Formats: sequence, structure tokens, C-alpha cells
Amino acid sequence: MFDRGGKKFFSIGGQVNNSSSQSEECLERAVQAITKFEMNTIAAPICWYQTEPEEGVFDFGQIDLVLRKARENGLKVVFLWFGTWKNGASHYVPGWVKEDKKRFIWAQNAVGAPTRSLSPVGMETKAADKKAVEKVLSYIKSQNGDGTVIAFQVENEPGLLGTPRDYGQESDTVFRAHLPEDMREFLQRLEEGEIFSLWKGAGGGVDVSWKEAFGLYAEEIFSAYCFAKYIGDIAAAGKKVYDIPMYVNVWVRETGNRIPGIDYPSGGATSLVLDLWKYFAAHIDCICPDIYFSDRDTYQTVCSLYQRQDNPLYIPESHADDQNALHLFEAVERYGLTGIHCFAIDSAIDNEGNLRAECEQFRHAVKTLSSMRPLLEKYQGSGRIYAVVQQECMDSMFLDFGDFWGRVYFLNSITDEAYIHLDNCHDDAAHVQVRGKGLIVYAGNGEFYLAGDGFKLVLIKKDNMEYITSSLRGFKYLNARNQEYKIVEEGRFDEEGEFVSNKVRCGDESDMGLWVYHDVGLVHAVVEL
Repeated sequence: MFDRGGKKFFSIGGQVNNSSSQSEECLERAVQAITKFEMNTIAAPICWYQTEPEEGVFDFGQIDLVLRKARENGLKVVFLWFGTWKNGASHYVPGWVKEDKKRFIWAQNAVGAPTRSLSPVGMETKAADKKAVEKVLSYIKSQNGDGTVIAFQVENEPGLLGTPRDYGQESDTVFRAHLPEDMREFLQRLEEGEIFSLWKGAGGGVDVSWKEAFGLYAEEIFSAYCFAKYIGDIAAAGKKVYDIPMYVNVWVRETGNRIPGIDYPSGGATSLVLDLWKYFAAHIDCICPDIYFSDRDTYQTVCSLYQRQDNPLYIPESHADDQNALHLFEAVERYGLTGIHCFAIDSAIDNEGNLRAECEQFRHAVKTLSSMRPLLEKYQGSGRIYAVVQQECMDSMFLDFGDFWGRVYFLNSITDEAYIHLDNCHDDAAHVQVRGKGLIVYAGNGEFYLAGDGFKLVLIKKDNMEYITSSLRGFKYLNARNQEYKIVEEGRFDEEGEFVSNKVRCGDESDMGLWVYHDVGLVHAVVEL
């Protein structure tokens, strides 16, 4: 998803509150929080109403402020365009757009009441938004010679709330007509997916109306068609000005009763209409789910739906909480996560500037990701990344590294005192009684990297069964004490991607397995083959 000078970049960031990029004081608080988390990216809104207060008159002060703060703190920037839509509404459009209701069409619900969202069939609105995006991207390009800005979000959680589609006259006329030619072409190219199944289930006709083609889901699919074309056109125009990674974030469908316009904005790039969005908004590089779920199953379901060959997984909004600290590691291993940001990052610190207690485990997770970042960028998709997550009632995990077997022991479930031993700085309850989580990268040839909290890794080399079943290998205590390490060390990667050792472990510190805790950074071990 992200690219920095031709190289992959795993973005770990904080998205500021919706209005925090408008003042230096609020932005400073957000930067403080990002610094405490040790993140590498700030995501900040650009508000249309502030950027173009009068039509054709532009003010880029908001962009300048964010860029200055980011550069002062060594952060990358993702700009979020709060244009026609933000969270299924149109609150961030300029006053001159709100006031001219003849020129700029607002969506209506089924009984004719106006919604708080501009209609996606409003061509005047699209033309004005497109012109503003072109101006904004032109300015960003002129200010981005150092590559500080790494991506641009087009709109924010677009769609309609309070109605499944726009029932206004212009939109209604299009909905009641037969499918337009480009929609027919799209359907005839489909071979699988939810839209394909719905269409085939309704008879697979092309010379039919939207309702005849999709039945109960016609309103949402129609809305998605209108939104995808609108935002796709804006992205295409923006790309001509500045070819920077662009994405759209999604208020996902997998929530509540899954009723479009009620439980989520209808017309956004939900899992139901993802194929349609990828086709009609082809200049959008990535369609990204905002994931706020605490339960593992829903979290993984959403990841699996948005991780596709034509769509890398990036999570632009999430919580800085305990559950996300667990889930994101499995997202890295199973779904190739390319970056993760947390919303309302400035709310993660209190008025004294201290990180809130409920965010502490996520800070540990960020530390792990940061330690591992060069490895994630190098090995993502190679099968060499392994997630360690202590699920409920779990005391250990078995991992197969190919030429090694590994047993991950969770420190809070080990009863053998000698086996718990870490070092003289990490032996109290605070270091042991923590839920195990983190990542392991096996680079091959006996070389391992580990980062995280609350676990140990004990390895068994797959050489021959006689050795494996000997007392030195078969009994976990003796196996751990007789491991053939060439080296075990703590350290970090420098700016050139070279590993820098801070401390070499030996004796008691490595005898009982490779242990991790977030404050030691990265553990590097090489075992003799």
C-alpha cells in the first residue's frame, strides 16, 4: 500500500480527532500522543470548508501546519480529504455549497425528507469537489519534495445515512430506468462474488431495472454504483495532478443488523459491493476497512474480506485498546496487513500529557511493530512471519518453521520457576503476568527475530529422530539448556536497515528459551543447523 522512495513502508500511525488539525494547540497534543506510542505516521484531515472558504479562493494553512509539525517530529503524513462526505454526511462542505441547494443537490429519503448528505448524482457538487482536490494535491506536491506525505484519503466513510438510496427526482429517474451500459459491462465480466450471485439469482438479465436485477439489495448496489463513479472520477483527476497512493476508508457492513443506511452508510465500499467499487473506482489504490471490533471472529472476517490480490489490507481507523493489541498480529501474519492507524489519537493522553492506562497494551503492540518494521516490509507475504497471540485458556503454542519445531510458552501460565526466569530486570510479576502477544520472523538458516510481550520460544531442530528423542532434546528443561545458539542478542534496526546489537544474552538469560518483553526491542538469535 505505502511506498517511500520505491521501498515498502509499514505505516503505524495515529489519526487526529476530526477538528484537531485546525489549531496548533490541538495538533501538538496529537503529536505528543503519537510520540508516546512511538508511531511513525500522523493522519490528519483537510477540511473542504476551511480550504476553500469562498469558491475559487483557497487557503492551505491547515496543510502547512500539519507538515510543519510532522517534520519537527520526524513523522510521515497521510492527509484525509473531508470533502463531499464524512461519515455518511456532508458536514465538512463549504458554506457556499450548503447555501445553494439548487446547484448542489441533497439526497432525500423515501418520504421526500432531505438528509444531511449531498447526493452522489449531483454533478455540480462533483465538479466543485474535483476542482478542490486538484488544487489541494497540486499544493501538496509542491511541498512534498522530501516525501513526508505518503498517501491521500479521498472522502471519509462515504455513503448515505437514514436512507438506502437518494429518492430525489434526478436519482429516482436513473434508478427506475434499465441498467446503464457500463453497469451491464461490469456484470458480464463478473464470474463470482456477492453481486454476481444476487444478479444470477434474479435471472442474470441486463436489459432490466436495478430492482429486477438485484431485488432486496438493489438500493444499496445502486448507491454504491453512484458513489464509486463519483469518487473514482475525483481520484482519477487527482492522480493526473499528483500520482500518490490514494485510498477510501469504509464504515463496514459487518455490524448491527446489516441494514444499509441504518447500520452503516449505504453506498460505501462494503463487502457486498467491493467488486463494484474496484471496477468503477479503479484509480483508488486501496479500499480500506475501519475496524473497531473487539471480537476476534468479526475482526478476522473483515480482514479476510478486504485482503485480496487486487486490494492490500490497510486499517486506517481502529482502537488503541487491549483487543486491537492482540488482533493486529494475526492480521499481519494471516492477511498481510500493510499498516494500521488508530483514530482520535489525541484522546489517548490525559490533560497532564500521560498516556491513558487503557492504551498501555496497544503501546506495547506498537513497540513490537516498530521493532519489526524492516522485517515486515521485507518478508510480508513470504510465509516467514508468525503471529503469537495467547487466546483464552491457552498456555502454549506449537509452530512449524520448516527446519525447526517451536514451542511458544506463555509466561503467565508456566509453573516451573526456573523456566520462567528472564533476567534480573524482568523477573517480577509485571513482566510475567501479561497476556502473551507478538511476532516471530524466521529468516531461514537458523536465524530468528522475536518481539512482543509475555512469551518464550524453545526450538527443536529437525535433524534426525535419534537426536530429537534423546534426553537432551526430548525433555523440555534439558532441551532449553542445551540449545546450540551461535548468538542471542537484543537490538534494533538502524535507518539503513542494519541490525544494531545493544546487548548479548548468555548463560541464564538464554538457557531457558528466547524470551521477549516490549522494552528490550528486538531479539535476534541464530541457531546452528
